[in-house]
Amino acid sequence: MLTTGRAAAAVLILTLLVAAVPALGDEGGSVSGESAARDELAALESLRGRAEQDPENTELLIELGNMYYELGMENEALATYLNVVSIDSTHVGALTNLGSLQTDMGDFEKAEACLRKALRLDRGNAMAYTNLGSLFYARQKYNDAVDMYRKALEVDPNSVEAHFNMAVAFADAQIFDEAIREWQKVIELAPESRVATISRDNIEMIEEFRGNR
Repeated sequence: MLTTGRAAAAVLILTLLVAAVPALGDEGGSVSGESAARDELAALESLRGRAEQDPENTELLIELGNMYYELGMENEALATYLNVVSIDSTHVGALTNLGSLQTDMGDFEKAEACLRKALRLDRGNAMAYTNLGSLFYARQKYNDAVDMYRKALEVDPNSVEAHFNMAVAFADAQIFDEAIREWQKVIELAPESRVATISRDNIEMIEEFRGNR
């Protein structure tokens, strides 16, 4: 999950979430899909060029790292975030995003070190708590994960990412009423977002599973 105000693309991907995501890209959408891909690559090249011209601009580098991350270019994102940390070892946004990426890449020890450092620097960093929760979840430390999501929500009660991931944790534990409550909060906070769509699908899946529909 990413910081710096960009839409969080790295919501925690778990079985229930994957099951709720429809298949992407049919034949009818191929032309628009190709056009969108070209636009993304053009935007990436433009941003990369700007970063090369201003190599010490950490905010520009974070934006570039986020774009790499969102496009699935993990090695490029990793190198970019590490570059930011080499320029400014106390850059909370870079540490938070780096920890999230390292979690995705399975480098859990480094991820935890980055996220804990981010929290030492900024105890009010809800995204770092959420990302640390995702790290614990990936390591099957479910109680610790829920504790981190709760801390994220203490800092920011309107954190869409924390509510969503808390719902996934409850759903996996088959605490369905709580899962639905958390997903409904996501829908309330960000009704037009992709995660709201996924939340609606997940609620419907649970209701069908419980025989309520």
